[in-house]
Amino acid sequence: MRSENAEMTLRDYAGVVDRRKWIVLAAVMLTTLTAVGLTALQTPIYSASAEVLVQPRGQDGLFENQVINLNDRAIQTEIQVIEGQAVQKRVERELGLTEAPPDANASAVGDTDVISINVRDANAANAATYADAYAAAYIEVRREQAVKELLDASTEVQTAIDGLQAELDALAEDDPARAGLVAQIANFNTTLDQLRVDAALRTGGAAIIKSAETPDTPIEPTPPRTAVLAGVVGLLIGLGAAFLVDYLDDKIRSEHDLEMLADRPVLAVVPVDPPPDNRPIAVSRPSDEAVESYRGLRTNVQFLGLDQPINVIQLTSSMAGEGKTTTSANLAVVLAQAGHRVALVDADLRRPRIHEVFGVPQSPGFTDLLLGIEPRHSVTHIDVDGGSRLSVYPSGVVPSNPSELLSGRRTKRLLREMGKHYDFVIVDSAPILPVSDSVALAGAVDGVIVVAQAGRATDDNVVDTLERLDRVSAPILGLVLNQAAKSSIGGYTYGGYNATPRPPSDNTFETERPSADELAEVEAAIVGAGSPSVRNADVLAADLSGADVSIADVSIADVSGADLSAADLAADAVMIDSVPPASGLSWLDDVTDVADVTDVVRQPGDRPPTNDDGVVDWP
Repeated sequence: MRSENAEMTLRDYAGVVDRRKWIVLAAVMLTTLTAVGLTALQTPIYSASAEVLVQPRGQDGLFENQVINLNDRAIQTEIQVIEGQAVQKRVERELGLTEAPPDANASAVGDTDVISINVRDANAANAATYADAYAAAYIEVRREQAVKELLDASTEVQTAIDGLQAELDALAEDDPARAGLVAQIANFNTTLDQLRVDAALRTGGAAIIKSAETPDTPIEPTPPRTAVLAGVVGLLIGLGAAFLVDYLDDKIRSEHDLEMLADRPVLAVVPVDPPPDNRPIAVSRPSDEAVESYRGLRTNVQFLGLDQPINVIQLTSSMAGEGKTTTSANLAVVLAQAGHRVALVDADLRRPRIHEVFGVPQSPGFTDLLLGIEPRHSVTHIDVDGGSRLSVYPSGVVPSNPSELLSGRRTKRLLREMGKHYDFVIVDSAPILPVSDSVALAGAVDGVIVVAQAGRATDDNVVDTLERLDRVSAPILGLVLNQAAKSSIGGYTYGGYNATPRPPSDNTFETERPSADELAEVEAAIVGAGSPSVRNADVLAADLSGADVSIADVSIADVSGADLSAADLAADAVMIDSVPPASGLSWLDDVTDVADVTDVVRQPGDRPPTNDDGVVDWP
């Protein structure tokens, strides 16, 4: 099972991004296009700035000689004044506006006593006008505040003078206190005069050092900058969504996922490569990359059978539609192409499809064999490689109780008997989770291969499938990952080497039966030859019906006394290749005397030959 605590490496993170790249790209594109679209709908905004030099309050008077520098607190105070309501009202009044002007943003220019006044507006000229108006209004407000302070001080001094003058008037002319009062009044009058002069000369303690210029380009929106920022935000969102989806996604997508989950060997990884027609791709396009995967599966199966023979192999899957039938058909084909005697049995009695793949009748077939029909009536020999042939047993009539039928002793005995007469028996069976047929059948086979489709099979389904098979001690050989993305398989190239594809053939298999005239012609050629010689040593004397011939089922009426060791069958009549031997009889290699194998004429409906133990003679 997949380890929950496995640490992810940089390669794993890169794999997640690669698997979910469309989520990342979609997030980037969506945020970028949305931001650019909103930017296009925005009204352009222009910005203009004016700069004023600020002096400490009270330092612009005629009689002020002390130099004081502004600190940060004083600068921030002046900034608040500029952005305050008094200056804004002054601008509104000076410009004759019917509504409040745009807000001003003031900021200190570095470590200087200069304040920059910035105003934004949809009209470039208005932005410059407002900036200059704010600067002028600030100076006026500051001057008014300073003059008001001086006038308030003058009022206080004048009040003091009036009080002293009243005291002076109350004294006698010769009173010594009059001199002191007169001196105080004189000092106050001097101060009053200075205050009045300062009030008249006050400038506000600030001066405009840079007037605002009409801007040429808007500061908002900025499509390039907005697109870049939106792309970065979209990338972050996409990566987060990709890792979240990958964390929540329990589908198997790679060989690594399947190995970590199942803790079983992955025998093959078949890429997404649909065949050009309904036939197995190993027949229609034998040089395809997917066929190499099936050949690799064939090799692995052969190696697994080195220590203990594995003849009957069941293929199943967790759910329907994961490619078990396709894998069964192609595995059977590549095994037959390697020279093995192979039988393909359709034991999926729920949704049989083998007959559709090879274009043969569904019945008679496997279920009819279980009911006692002769094997030669339920098998179709398929030419898969111009010489190699595959024995196909379709499902036959679908019963009402498939699970009970497949779990019976008759099924086990039949598959065991087939395993003795074929090198490999490939059994296509129903999926594990929907029905119990395959679990019941698993006890009758030598090995089980579980097919999982990439992007469809889930962790829970595969684990549940393996657990059900383990509960009945099924001999699980391994798994096949089907329909895998080629990027998850990895590829190797052999420089300069390419397999030469065979010419495409039509969408039919060679399964024709001979006509009566053709049978008679072949029979006459053999009987009339007297004692001909046979150049092909692999001639089944007892039964030529299983031979791979261009006119398929040859019956010999009488070969009594014929010297088959030197026979020469007519050139265009028979092409004999390796076929399963008849039970109770053997292949005759360089036989010189076949007097004991006479009268083997077969008529439709006859029982096939059996040996002394009554074992069926497989075609």
